[in-house]
Amino acid sequence: MNGGRLSRATTRKRKRVFRITTALALMLALVGIIAFAALIDKKQDSALPESDEIATEMVDSESEQPADADAETESADKIYIGQPYTKVYADDRVTVVYEADLGDRFERLETVSGFVKVQLNERLTGWVTEESVTTEATALSDDEVIAAWQQVVPNASESVLDWIGKDLETVRAELGSPSAVQRDQVNEYHFYDGFFLMVRDQKVRAVDWDKQATATPDLQPTREQATGIWFEGETVQLKLFPYSGVMRVRLEQK
Repeated sequence: MNGGRLSRATTRKRKRVFRITTALALMLALVGIIAFAALIDKKQDSALPESDEIATEMVDSESEQPADADAETESADKIYIGQPYTKVYADDRVTVVYEADLGDRFERLETVSGFVKVQLNERLTGWVTEESVTTEATALSDDEVIAAWQQVVPNASESVLDWIGKDLETVRAELGSPSAVQRDQVNEYHFYDGFFLMVRDQKVRAVDWDKQATATPDLQPTREQATGIWFEGETVQLKLFPYSGVMRVRLEQK
């Protein structure tokens, strides 16, 4: 009888030990599963951020790198807008801050995720799509470009050539006050009888003649599209923008 009782007591003790051991093993396994799941979630959160976050991280990392010869060369790059009415975006790559013209020339600051950051004026930068810009521009002589301008705007005064590149105050001293002034995020437009000045950073960058008779210069353009024709000179540009049977003509400093 005593042997039977001892045997049953031993059996019960073994069962209790087994249950405790099993419970501990299950708890340890559960802790391991939770830790593994947390590790996976952390990797997923950091592996592929949104595209805007990628762009921001790339800009930040590049801006923190020490400048070297290659970086200085790239920052000094000039790009040309390859399409008329190209949208220029703010840092969010969504908000349009400006529409650039065919042949507009800007300093390229960096290229990130298919966008090119450009210096629009002394205060403002913007982003254009990489596909909308070009670094290639077949150059003509200034004499050829000026002759083409005189062909399409025959009544324009040659004194225009003295205005382009001058500070606004100097040109205003000669022309007097404009009849109207309009502004956008990048430029001011000072309107006179028959033409207007495009002013950027207080310098006359271009002169425009609107509603001119459509004409084609006897000169091979740098680039030609249905909505814009661009002639690249050594120091000046000529741009023609046809619309509704007429065209806008711009003579611009590079």
